[in-house]
Amino acid sequence: MPRRYRLGRRAEQMSETGASIVRATLELIRTGGLRAATVPAIAQAADVAPATVRNHFPEQTDLLTEVGDMILRDLALPDDDIFDGLESTVERVTRLAHELVAFYGRGQGWWFIFTGDPAMSPAFERSAARYEERFDRLVRESTNPLGHDPVAVAMVASVIGPPLHYALISRGLAPEDVVDASLAMLVPWLETRQTKRARRRSATRPKGR
Repeated sequence: MPRRYRLGRRAEQMSETGASIVRATLELIRTGGLRAATVPAIAQAADVAPATVRNHFPEQTDLLTEVGDMILRDLALPDDDIFDGLESTVERVTRLAHELVAFYGRGQGWWFIFTGDPAMSPAFERSAARYEERFDRLVRESTNPLGHDPVAVAMVASVIGPPLHYALISRGLAPEDVVDASLAMLVPWLETRQTKRARRRSATRPKGR
């Protein structure tokens, strides 16, 4: 069962009309970009009056935040329960890499929509910030006990993050090949990083303790 990504106003707490407006807006943006999501077009797609759209969402930012949150729920961004039962850094990073590749596959169409329209990122700033917060938390948790090591966090985030993933996909790699390549880079580096940190801690530990 896909994991829920609990963001913003939950779908079940939204009125049926409000949810229809959000879904109609989502589909308009998916097929025609942000400029297609005008109030008259949304109203027509949702089968409501334009005034109803404005009554439910007086500010466009609120509507777009709900759309962004709905997209993330539909794509099922991984939650931290993916690490349950995993003890080592390598195990957790491996699990996260596989989970994120599946997530990126579900969101590939949206990635190209967002990166292809400069207006999309500012329009969905709130949802993007929540995504970044969750992504950063997953990366930090996966890298423990290196989670407070900014170099380790940056390395993992960069190698399994969406820019490199989609760059490799665009070069013809299959998702499983992207995972293999990412882990081939990350695992030896993480193991070396952990070993070096352990040696430094040992060298600075007072003798006799």
